Amino acid sequence: MATASRRIGGPGERVDAGLKVTGQARYAADVVLPNLAHAAYLGSAIASGRVLTIDTTRAEQAGGVLLILTHHNRGPLGDLPNGDGTALAPDPRPPLADARVHYHGQFVAMVVAESPEQAAHAASLIDVTYESAPCVVDIDDAEALRLEENPRRGDCAAALRAAPVALDVLYSSPVQHPCPLEPHATVAHWVGHDLVVYDSTQWVLGVRALLARAFGLADDRVQIVAPFVGGSFGSKVCTAAHTLLAAVAARRLGRPVQSVLRREQVLATIGPRAATRQRIQLAAERDGRLIALRHHTRSHCAVNSGFPDRDPFHEPTSNVTRMLYACPNYEAVHDVVPLHLMKPGWMRAPGEATGLWALEGAMDELAYQLGVDPLELRLRNHSARNAHTGKPYAGEHLRECYERGAERFGWARRDPRPRSMREGDAFVGWGLATATHPGNSDDASVRVRLDCDSRGAYASVATAGVDLGTGLYTALAVVVADALELPLARVHVELGDSRLPPAPVTGGSNLTASLAPAARAACLQLRRRLLGFRRDPDEVAEWGELLARAGLGHIEAIGASESRAVPEQYAYQSFGAQFVEVRVVPELGQVRVTRVVGVFDVGQVVNATATRNQLIGGIVFGLGQALLEQLVHDPARGVPVGADLSGYLIPVHADVPDIDVSWLDAPDPAFNSLGCRGAGEIGITGVAAAIASAVHHATGIRVRDLPITPERLLADMADEREK
Repeated sequence: MATASRRIGGPGERVDAGLKVTGQARYAADVVLPNLAHAAYLGSAIASGRVLTIDTTRAEQAGGVLLILTHHNRGPLGDLPNGDGTALAPDPRPPLADARVHYHGQFVAMVVAESPEQAAHAASLIDVTYESAPCVVDIDDAEALRLEENPRRGDCAAALRAAPVALDVLYSSPVQHPCPLEPHATVAHWVGHDLVVYDSTQWVLGVRALLARAFGLADDRVQIVAPFVGGSFGSKVCTAAHTLLAAVAARRLGRPVQSVLRREQVLATIGPRAATRQRIQLAAERDGRLIALRHHTRSHCAVNSGFPDRDPFHEPTSNVTRMLYACPNYEAVHDVVPLHLMKPGWMRAPGEATGLWALEGAMDELAYQLGVDPLELRLRNHSARNAHTGKPYAGEHLRECYERGAERFGWARRDPRPRSMREGDAFVGWGLATATHPGNSDDASVRVRLDCDSRGAYASVATAGVDLGTGLYTALAVVVADALELPLARVHVELGDSRLPPAPVTGGSNLTASLAPAARAACLQLRRRLLGFRRDPDEVAEWGELLARAGLGHIEAIGASESRAVPEQYAYQSFGAQFVEVRVVPELGQVRVTRVVGVFDVGQVVNATATRNQLIGGIVFGLGQALLEQLVHDPARGVPVGADLSGYLIPVHADVPDIDVSWLDAPDPAFNSLGCRGAGEIGITGVAAAIASAVHHATGIRVRDLPITPERLLADMADEREK
C-alpha cells in the first residue's frame, strides 16, 4: 500500500482551490441549459396592506417576455413544510398566494423573458396600485408576545434581591444580514414529469422535500444539485420564494428558467438576523462569584411568520447564558415582537453571537464594578459542566484557551484603568470575551469507492452534503486519504446532489462532525474486507493487488454516523477566548481594531488550513457585527435603506487587522470517532463584546448598542462630559 501523503490535522492546500481560482467551479447561476429563460421579480412598494390592482399590459408587450405570474394566475402549490424536520420555507404561505402584503419588497409579480435584461425591464413596466396599512418595523414600537419557554433554576428573584453586588444593564443589536457574496440563485427545469433544480442552498434534501410536497411529487422525482455554494452564513437554509417560482415557471413554459436575485432583493426577501434587546441582571458575591443571572430578551419575528404555532425559529440568545458560567440561580424570559419585515432566519452562530454580546459585556461591567481583572472574573466562575443540565463536558479546555490567549496577547501588561494607554493621538484599549458554540452532529452517510488504474488505487467519495466554501471537500478527502493511505490527489469528492447518500443541512457547525466519521467508517469497512485477502497478517500488499485477488474491479461501502450514538451522559461544547486591541481617536469617534488573538478548543482539527480560514472568517464577521453592520428600515414606509453592498457595510481589507488564531490539540473522542467538532461559527462569538470592552478600556465609555459607529461613540462621549 502507498504511504500516507497527508495526516489529519495537518496543513495543506484546499482540494477545490484550483477549480475556484481558475473559474472551473460551477455555481447555480453558472448553469447554462439549452433554451434557458430568465426571471425577474417586482417587489411590493408598501410594507403592509394589499394589492388592489395589478396591470401587466405594458409588460406583456415588451420584447422577449414569455410569462408573467401574479397572485391571479400563479396556479396551485401544496402546503409548505415549516419546521417539521424535513424542510423549511421562510413563509408559511407559498409566494404569490394572494393580494396581502406583509413587508416591503415582497414579490408581487414574476416576469420570465428571453434575457435577464428583458425580464427586468418588463418587470419595471408592471403597474400596481395598493391599499396601504400602517406598518411597524422597529422592535421598540410594537407589543411583544411571550414565548412559552422559560428556562430557570433556583430562585433567581430572591437571589437578585439579596445579592451583595448587583448589575442591571440593557444591550441592543440591530437587524443584520448574512449578505453572502453569491446572490441566491436557482435554475429549474422539468425532465418529463421530474423536476431538476440547480440551487444555491445549504441543504439539498431540504429543498427536495419542500419542492416535492409543493408539486405533489415523490422525493425521487425531484433532484437538487448544489456542488458549489458561494457563501451562506445561514441565509440559504430555507427554500426561498424565487426557487419555488422558478420551478412553477419552468413547468408552465416547458423550458428551464434561471432566477438570480439582485442584491437589494437578497437583503429585502432573505431572512436576516433578528434585532434584539437584552436585559442582563447579574448578582454576585463580593469576590465575583455569580449568585444569579436573569436574561430577558426581546427579538423580532415577521407578522406573517405563523408565530407561535408555525414559526420554528427565534434568535435563541439564552442558549449560551444558561450554560456558560457556574451560577446556581438562573432565569430566561424571551419576548417576540411581530414586525412588517421579512421573517428572520439563521445567521452565523444564531443566538450565541447575540447572547454573548450581552452576557460578556455585562461580565466586563461586573469586573469593573468589583475591581477584578475581567479574565480573573471568568476564571472564578468557570464551570467544567453545562451549568443548566449539570452534564460534564466530554472535552472542555476553556481555561487553557484563556491562559494561552492571555500569553499570546500579552494581557498581563494591561493597565486596567480606562484611558490609561495611549499611542500618539489615539487611546488604546484591550478587551476580552469568551467564545463558545455547541458541538453539533446529525445522522449522515458517505459512500466511498476504491478503484485502480495504471497509476494505482484511487478513491471516490460521495455524499449529499453541501460545501459552502468551508472546506468540506478537503476535509473528506483528508479523512479518506488518511484512512486508506492514499495520496490526497488520488481522492475525488462529489458533493451537493440529492441523489447521493443522505446528509444533514450544512448549518450549526455540524457537517464535518457528521460526515468525517461516516467517511472514516466507510473506509474501515473497505480495509477490513480487502485485508482479508492477504496471504498472512503481516503481508504488505497494494490495494490493487488485493482487489485482483478478490476478483473485483472495484469495491465500495457506505459509512454512517448517527447522532443518537453520541453518549448522552456528556455535554458537547466548543470554547475559545477572544482578545482584542483597539485604537480610538476621540475627536473623530473612530474605532480601529488593530490586533486580535483567538485561541479555540474545537476538538480534533481535520485540516489546519480550512480551520484557520473558518476561524479568521468568523472573527471578521465579529468585526462587522461590532462596528459596521445594521439593516435600517424607514419607519414610515418600511423600506430597507441602503440595501446593497455600498449601503450595508461589511468589513473590507482595510478594516481587518492582524488576526492570530490557534487551537488546542484536544480531540473529543466521546463525540465521534475522530474527536472533531465544527469550527465554522465559534469564531464570531465573543468578538463584539471584546471590542466593546476594549473601547471602554480605551475611552471610559461603555457602549451597549451595536454597531459602535463614530456617531454613536461621539454622542456617548458628549453625554459623559455633560455628566
